[in-house]
Amino acid sequence: MAISLPHKPSVRRGGARSRRWAWWCLAPTFIVLAVFSYWPLLQTFILSFQKSDLFGRAAGFVGFDNYADMFGSTDFWHTLWITTVFTVGSVVGKLIVGLALAVPLAKRLRGTVFARASVLIPMAVSAAVGGLAFRAMMMPTTGILDQIAIALTGSPAGWITDPLMAMLSIIVVDVWTAIGFVTLLLIAAIDSIPGDVIEAAAIDGAGALRKLRSITIPLITPTLFFVIVTQSVQAIREFTIINVVTNGGPAGATQTLVFDIWRFAFGGTADYAGASARGIVLLVLIGLMTIIQFGFLERKVNYS
Repeated sequence: MAISLPHKPSVRRGGARSRRWAWWCLAPTFIVLAVFSYWPLLQTFILSFQKSDLFGRAAGFVGFDNYADMFGSTDFWHTLWITTVFTVGSVVGKLIVGLALAVPLAKRLRGTVFARASVLIPMAVSAAVGGLAFRAMMMPTTGILDQIAIALTGSPAGWITDPLMAMLSIIVVDVWTAIGFVTLLLIAAIDSIPGDVIEAAAIDGAGALRKLRSITIPLITPTLFFVIVTQSVQAIREFTIINVVTNGGPAGATQTLVFDIWRFAFGGTADYAGASARGIVLLVLIGLMTIIQFGFLERKVNYS
């Protein structure tokens, strides 16, 4: 004789109630995202296919003309190259300087507590304030960094007047503003490495460089991957430091894509449609960069 199992209506009702509560809790987040992120993004996408007046209002459908003008401009490709150089230089600089600071600070030595606190100071300084301070130090002939360069080489370095040095200057400032956050993450990752692994390597005769290359870096690859992804997105969107330190100059040598968007919209031309087209390209570039990072770099990450 077949035995019918009893139904559990109370469990189903409890699950439905939980789902309703989950949707109610998520609703404010969805509303805020829709109003302040997705709706402006949709308006930007629509405006990129139209002309715009001085107030940023749509003034007629033009199809792909804004994109054709953008991709046909040599200035746009130069801007993309500048953006790539700045992004790669910024991320590589943060990884190298962050590791150089985190490895010794992770050791339990006298004075490292004070040194750890000192490294975190840039986190308390806004990008605008930090940029203004560095600009004052880099001013031709009067800035302390330029005076040091004159004392050492006999000529000014041109921190913000020479195209190559200007790019190096904004990379240095961007690395400085983020180095506290990066170093803090790397110290935490190094602290989580089991001590017996380090001791076994020392017993086998591994030196400091060998332990760094074969143990420390492979075991902190999840944190390194996180730093690469987040700081790449931060660097490609950076505007404040470039605006404050070099204002995109000299002669457009530090004019990244984000700065170009601002220049088109608010730099005197009031070409909001052209700025919108560049904004959509920036969004696509960030998406492609993230897909490549998760598709290629994540294979190198050791999660075990």
